[in-house]
Amino acid sequence: MATNQSLLQFVEKALGKGQSREDIATALEAAGWDKSEIKKALAAFAPMDFPVPVPSKHYSLAARDTVFYLFHFCALYLSSWGVIFLGFNILDFTIPDASSSMNADYIEGNIRYWVAWSIVFVLAYLVAAWKAEQRTKLDPNCPMSSGRQWLTYLTLFLAGMTALGDLVALIYHFLDGAATMRFLLKVAVVAGVSGGVLLYYFRSIKTVEDAEAGDAA
Repeated sequence: MATNQSLLQFVEKALGKGQSREDIATALEAAGWDKSEIKKALAAFAPMDFPVPVPSKHYSLAARDTVFYLFHFCALYLSSWGVIFLGFNILDFTIPDASSSMNADYIEGNIRYWVAWSIVFVLAYLVAAWKAEQRTKLDPNCPMSSGRQWLTYLTLFLAGMTALGDLVALIYHFLDGAATMRFLLKVAVVAGVSGGVLLYYFRSIKTVEDAEAGDAA
């Protein structure tokens, strides 16, 4: 989100008249400006002692940032998919269904495939998540990049819809009398993965909001 031009002009004039950043932030917050907007406007000028406000140097890394977070979240989706199907196949192997046409050799092959899939994409996600954490520590504005915001909320939406669909399946099979132990364990696998994603990224958003509130205070 681009910083409002009138807000930038106000901050520039206030800094030029010798007002402190804390007083400027307090005045803007009292006027109804969002804390994140105030933070970005103040960050547009370097915190240095000079007769006039000095613009901060900013580099446009939007394309690189977007591609990085696309990789990050795609790795999350694919690793989640792999863990879910690995869990399903393990349950199919350990709790066989007499009415199923899948034999043990076929299921074992599926397990090997999803183990390989999960190893690759879980590791890729963990590396990307670690890299994102390092970028966040080095650049305070990194967590609020538009690419990460959109993908984070999209992930929360998809995880939420998955959890609701899982609940629908549970209720349907319970009412139909087909809620076997194997089915209930598969529901638990989906709930565990989608619930873990929801909790982690809700916490991530809360951490960013708390950090912004602290910086703008």
